[in-house]
Amino acid sequence: MKYLSTCLLALGTTLLLVPVESSAFQPAQDWPALPEVEGAVEVPAQEWPLRPGARTVRVKIHYPGGKRANVNKDTGIVLTLHNWGGVDCVGTANPRELADRLNVIALCVNYLQSGPKDSIEGPEPYDFGYLQSLDALRALYFAFNDLRTSGRPFAEGRIYCTGGSGGGNVTLMANKLAPRTFACIIDICGMNKLSDAIAYNLPGSELNARYARNPKSPNYLSLDHQEMRYLGNPDHLDIMKRLGPTAKVVVVHGIHDKVCPFPDAQEMVAWMRRAGLDLDARPVTQNDVASKIFTSTGHGLGDRTKIVFEVAGKYLEPGGKSALVRKGETDFERKEDLRYRTSNGAFVISYAKGYPVAHFEKAAPPIEYPDHTDVTHYRDRAGQAHPIKTTTDWEVRRRHIIDNMQRVMGPLPSPLQRVPLAIKVIEETRVGTLIRRKITYQSDADDRVPAYLFLPAERPAGKLPAMLCLHQTTRNGIDETAGIKGNPDLKYGLELAERGYVVIAPEFPSFGNHKFDFKAKTRYASGSMKAIWDNIRAVDVLETLPEVDAGRIGVIGHSLGGHNAMFTAVFEPRLQAIMSSCGFTTFRKDDMPSWTGPVYMPRIKTQFGNDAKKVPFDFQEIVASFAPRAFFASAAEKDDDFDVSGVRDVMAAARPIYQLHGTAANLAASYPPGKHAFPPDARKAAYEFLDRQLKR
Repeated sequence: MKYLSTCLLALGTTLLLVPVESSAFQPAQDWPALPEVEGAVEVPAQEWPLRPGARTVRVKIHYPGGKRANVNKDTGIVLTLHNWGGVDCVGTANPRELADRLNVIALCVNYLQSGPKDSIEGPEPYDFGYLQSLDALRALYFAFNDLRTSGRPFAEGRIYCTGGSGGGNVTLMANKLAPRTFACIIDICGMNKLSDAIAYNLPGSELNARYARNPKSPNYLSLDHQEMRYLGNPDHLDIMKRLGPTAKVVVVHGIHDKVCPFPDAQEMVAWMRRAGLDLDARPVTQNDVASKIFTSTGHGLGDRTKIVFEVAGKYLEPGGKSALVRKGETDFERKEDLRYRTSNGAFVISYAKGYPVAHFEKAAPPIEYPDHTDVTHYRDRAGQAHPIKTTTDWEVRRRHIIDNMQRVMGPLPSPLQRVPLAIKVIEETRVGTLIRRKITYQSDADDRVPAYLFLPAERPAGKLPAMLCLHQTTRNGIDETAGIKGNPDLKYGLELAERGYVVIAPEFPSFGNHKFDFKAKTRYASGSMKAIWDNIRAVDVLETLPEVDAGRIGVIGHSLGGHNAMFTAVFEPRLQAIMSSCGFTTFRKDDMPSWTGPVYMPRIKTQFGNDAKKVPFDFQEIVASFAPRAFFASAAEKDDDFDVSGVRDVMAAARPIYQLHGTAANLAASYPPGKHAFPPDARKAAYEFLDRQLKR
């Protein structure tokens, strides 16, 4: 045990290194049978490309009372998974106690790289939960399928999983790959994120996953595999939520854990909450240590058997008021494919054979559309057009719009680019009934963004709606939005705060005090995408504030801020209401070279020749992509920058998609007289629209 706990400090992580992983499997009917008394069996596993060939996994089976004959209609199944460097049942809840106290079949799984020889001493990086969880799910399927096919009654809805450290990581990943299978999972100080620190042995974690950044290295870690192994990946959690996950997720983590860093667990929990997963988070503090169940607030929290019964006994023990039993079919029975999209493709987990078989599909080139003014159809890879009749049809076209926008703007940064916000308050000023804070926040590893934050001076009785306020092209930057200097008609940040919103107003890169050199080598292909990411991180800031209702956040902007708001809303679904003043027209009625500067989209010139017909998206598609969310456009009749007739074209083109969603009232426009401006009457109409959407 002393050796294994030492091994935890040198953990590693492995990646599948080919685009599609093959599967070395046997038909399920050829698998072994459950033994009559507890013991071990070998079940076939998916091939590990780093060591090609057939592979099996040892499963240790523990029955209530030690015999299969004791399995009855109330008996469930639990996976209890060992730690990194462990084997069989090391470092996890005692299977014998689980089996007898909970009336379950307890399975310990020697998943990929079990034991120090492969997980710590081997040349390959550590898998970090992907193939390992597939191994655990194969073991679960083996027991589930054997009981079913043999006709032995058991409690099919009582399926659970637990593990500590590396086993906690595999537990969380098993729930990700089979989100409709478990009734409850318990992660004890698990590894929540394959961060750069862990992957490449950098400061920030005591773990070393032995990966390489060099694509030519056999230990190379691709961005896609890193994203898949990120258990707090917000995009993947949203996919899980749409699938209808069945498990209560219990996360137990010491606040001083430096092996599996506690901030990673906090981040994962925050994104799980936002996604609406059924979550029971238990940060372990010194007060918990006083209870004697826990012995520390670090990585080794104490006896993991006692911890499971302490934090989740009421969910697991049969017959209790809080006992959890899954309703509906498992993923094994559904036999459907799951898809987790990543930056350059998607991971597909197929249950066509009952047990999971996974592979990575590299993304195909985006589908092109010769006419961006018509959003009522989608095209297939053969170029055939199909009418959009359902919201599901629309999601196909919407995905194509996003893909094509990234051809011009560059890719949206990976969720892994979210670093701690590290908010710093530069100054704080009382403005009437408000507090105005000038802050900076960390947008990515290289850049801090200045912003103004408006909060009520007195703590509100309840949570408030919030607005992201984006400035126009001006040297004054956010000072204008905050009403400090500049055009008084553009102090909408201050006015919305006075109207009862929490407001954040970030500075566009290279404006005001936001020093950003677009000529230097940067991870962004355009100023537009850099601003989008900064704005997404500003929404993250809003979500940290206790005054903010995260379900009621909107965005507003004028001119540069108007299309900046629209571009951001395409990629940020948390923005429930979008308002653009004098911010756009259809590209075909615009001056295309004006879009090609470094703060915008240089590829419009370098790759698409400043030809609106060649640019692979237009504003009709952008506005339609907001549906069913609320969008309000204020377009001045005499705007000499953005042709108002093009705005009318865009709004008319997007309306059928809003009607398809049954939310036609959420699409509105105002056409005030005058030139490129945001006068009081136009602001009044915009604010009233936002109030109707966000002050419900």
